Amino acid sequence: MPQAQAVIDAWAVPGGPTAQSWSGVRAVAEMLTAAGLPAEVAPTWPVAATPWWGLVQGTVGPDYVVACVDFVVSAVLTTTSRVAAADCQRMVWVEDAHGRRWMIGPGAEPAQPPSVWPGTEAARAVGYRELRYE
Repeated sequence: MPQAQAVIDAWAVPGGPTAQSWSGVRAVAEMLTAAGLPAEVAPTWPVAATPWWGLVQGTVGPDYVVACVDFVVSAVLTTTSRVAAADCQRMVWVEDAHGRRWMIGPGAEPAQPPSVWPGTEAARAVGYRELRYE
């Protein structure tokens, strides 16, 4: 939970989702509950969310988009388990101490798309495309 809360604190502008309201924090809490672990205790097993595919649902002006990322979430308990998880956020182009970058913008979180496995026909049908790191 602390890591998920730190992510949204670092990625959201004022008026955006918070450590108490963000869907990502709720998802981590649900995963811990499903594993029978309390939210206050850091699990001893590694969890990773790797962004694989993305899509832009829409734009409003030059500095605002609704962007979605299709993640592969991996957790190692006794064996490695993986699930697909999708997340959409209002993104705004800002300039801050880190330079110019996209951050999660103000307002309610947009509707979430289906969680589909990256690279599948279902992902392509939703509109996802492979993310490339350069």
